[in-house]
Order: sequence, then structure tokens, then C-alpha cells
Amino acid sequence: MISATVRRLNTGLALLYGLLGLVLFLTPAWSAANFSWKISPFVAMTMGGWCLGNGYFAWETVRLGRWTAVYLLQLYLGVFGVLETAVLILFRDKLILNVPLALPYILALVLTVITAVFALLDWQKQHPSSKNHSFPNWVRVIVVGFVGFVGLIAFLVLRAQSGGLATEGGAFPEPLTLFTLRAFGSFYTALTIGAIPAIWDRHISGWMAYTRAGLALILTILLACLLNIGKFDFANHPGQWLYFGAYVAAALVAIGLLWLYRPHTALGHTLVEQH
Repeated sequence: MISATVRRLNTGLALLYGLLGLVLFLTPAWSAANFSWKISPFVAMTMGGWCLGNGYFAWETVRLGRWTAVYLLQLYLGVFGVLETAVLILFRDKLILNVPLALPYILALVLTVITAVFALLDWQKQHPSSKNHSFPNWVRVIVVGFVGFVGLIAFLVLRAQSGGLATEGGAFPEPLTLFTLRAFGSFYTALTIGAIPAIWDRHISGWMAYTRAGLALILTILLACLLNIGKFDFANHPGQWLYFGAYVAAALVAIGLLWLYRPHTALGHTLVEQH
């Protein structure tokens, strides 16, 4: 079981990310004008999707409670916090601190990093491991494919420079600053690293928890896309299909997995009981 401290920290994360995500998602124009750096309303909604997803990752950690079921969730959150904090430091000269959303966003990242430290110490102390062997090879292939595809996107986004397709609407349907682009790249990197241990996992419960939480994240980002579908120009910028289509494909795969393994996901009972 996760410790009481890790449980409380994740409860705080769920609340903080949830509130921040709602503000970003529901008031994108205001949020864009009051965020830590210059972003568009569409980017504000997208980052709101990240935050709502992060809140769900943290809440699932509290709800399920066993390390063998939640360690991937905590790994993702920890890497997200560290990398996004690094992005803020790297672009500190472009930070805007005298706006309402600056402090909540920075506090969320700081709390995420603190939670990651306590989670790592708790995990090392308990040395949790699964004694069951119920991870089908075909699901493992999906994990490898996810890691490879999202990892490639993360690499390309992190390597992109000003004036390229990534910053000029070639994939995301709006111009992006390098600051925002690196934040996107860090998000994709965190998703990639969070999934890697599942390649060698012996029980499917951790991956199913990651899939369910990931689906919540994906659906909020897809909703942001649909609400801004008029900004997409698929005819003149076919690369935008990659951005939109990747989320659609990931959602379909996740829904299929959750349906096939619904005994492992219904109310989380199996995830909590099997370890």
C-alpha cells in the first residue's frame, strides 16, 4: 500500500490540478491572458486537458492505493513535474509572474516534484513486486508501440526549432513559441517514460490503470480539439492529421483494452486486490 503521506500528497495534487485544469479548460481566453507565459486560448484548453488528466492520475493513485497498480501513474506525474519545471527554468526570462495563474501553475509543479520524491522513497522502502504472470504478449506489443510512437513525437518536438513545421502550424494548428513547444515535448516525454516499465511488468494491473487514466487525459484533449476544430486546416496542412489522429487512435486502443479487460478495471477492485 502507498503510505499515508503519499496518499495525502496525491489528494492535494488531484485537487490542485483539477481546479487549475477547470479554469484553463472552461475559461481559455481569460486563462491565455493570465498564464505564466504567452499562449493562445486553444493552448490554454489543451494544457487544461493535461491538468485535468494529471488530477485524475493523482486521484487514481489515491483510489487504488497499491504500488503494483499505481507505480506507472506516479512515474508519469513525477517525470512531468521535473521536466515541466526544467522548462520553466530554461525559459525563465519569458516567465510572467504578475498574473493570476502563474502561482497556481508553479505550485502545482512544485507539489508534483515533492510528491515524486516521497513516492520514490516509499516505493524503495516497500520494494513492491507482482507475483502473478498475467500480461499477454499482444498487450506488451501495444505498450512497445505506444512507447515508440509517443517517444518519437517527444523527440521531434523537443528537437524542433523556430521556423519549422512544429512552430508554424504544421502539426498543432496554431503557431507555437519554443517555450510552449518544449512544454508539449516534456508532456509527451513524461507519457513515454511513464509507460516504459510496463514493457517488463509481470501483471497487467499497472498498465490498465495507466490506460484508464490516460484515456481520461486523451478525451479532454480531444474535446479541446473538437471545440477548436475550425482552427484545423487539414487540406493545406496534412500534418495536422497526425496531431488529431494520434489522439483518436490512442483513445480507440485504450477503449478497446479497457473493454477487453473490464474485469480488471471495474471499480478498480481487481487492480487493488491483485498484486
